[in-house]
Amino acid sequence: MKRRIFGIILGLLLVGGAVRPTDARDRLAAGYTSASGVFAGLWVAQEGKVFEKYDIDSHLVLIASASLMVQAMLGGDVPFAAAGGSAAVDANLGGADIVMVGALVKVPAFYIMALPEIQSIEDLRGKPVGVTRFGSSTDFTMRYVLRKYGLEPGRDVTMIQTGDLFAAAAMLRTRAIVAAPFSSPTNLRAQEAGARVLLNMGKAGVYFPHDAWMARRSFIGANEDLVRRFLRAYSEGVYRLYTDPELSRRAIRRYARAVDPKVIDAVYQYALDYVEKIPYNTREGIQEVLNQAAARNPKAKTANPDVFYDDRFVKELEGAGFYRQLWGK
Repeated sequence: MKRRIFGIILGLLLVGGAVRPTDARDRLAAGYTSASGVFAGLWVAQEGKVFEKYDIDSHLVLIASASLMVQAMLGGDVPFAAAGGSAAVDANLGGADIVMVGALVKVPAFYIMALPEIQSIEDLRGKPVGVTRFGSSTDFTMRYVLRKYGLEPGRDVTMIQTGDLFAAAAMLRTRAIVAAPFSSPTNLRAQEAGARVLLNMGKAGVYFPHDAWMARRSFIGANEDLVRRFLRAYSEGVYRLYTDPELSRRAIRRYARAVDPKVIDAVYQYALDYVEKIPYNTREGIQEVLNQAAARNPKAKTANPDVFYDDRFVKELEGAGFYRQLWGK
């Protein structure tokens, strides 16, 4: 029943098939999973009508869960989507034909924020820290950071599930935890609770497919030119994200549903900190996901990271000089 209702809602939203000619343009539903700045390049491309330049009648579909997004893709409701790369890996390990074709963010897109008395990661020894839930990207990020600095999660540092990042900010205020990973705009809530940035994960030297463009291999095989044009349009949207602050803030205001200029500025800075200019995936990032998945899925232990992503479209664009034309190098 839930699946049927979900399909009906999407059907009404998309007014027919996911891809069809409309005024000489290909109609495409592009999914994304949250009002996070990691999707700002997509929002700018839509707001700036960049997709139209590449003959795509694009419609953005928000489904606030990577697992539900994968279900929508497998059901044919949303053929192309941006979601957490770990969801694509899990689906693939389960037998689905989903593959990542480009990266939005290829590092853990979080600021590790802590209360003032915590001056270093080592100061977390014997203290409680927050993650949204065990197995989540926040959990991966915190565990990675702790181990990098010689602390064992659960033994040296107490790990507490907060449910979401807003709850984590509230727990900082009550001192139920002393640190947690935050994205934007929840980093503003953490600041209000007295926390400051202890570590920007964009500079931590670890790769992780925080969010990636993905589709079923069957869809890609039948729509290679559309996929290629979409990635061109998205990449141009990312360029305008970095070079057109007015358009970018307008897009963030609309899709993040933000009114407060302070929030808009925070989400914009977050996007600039993490969104990739050239959307390559990384083998190292996929391997990190497989390492994490090995505890719950034996197939992950022997899986080849190369089968989970396909960067040929990005390589084609780079080989043709597209990114050099955009960025001048």
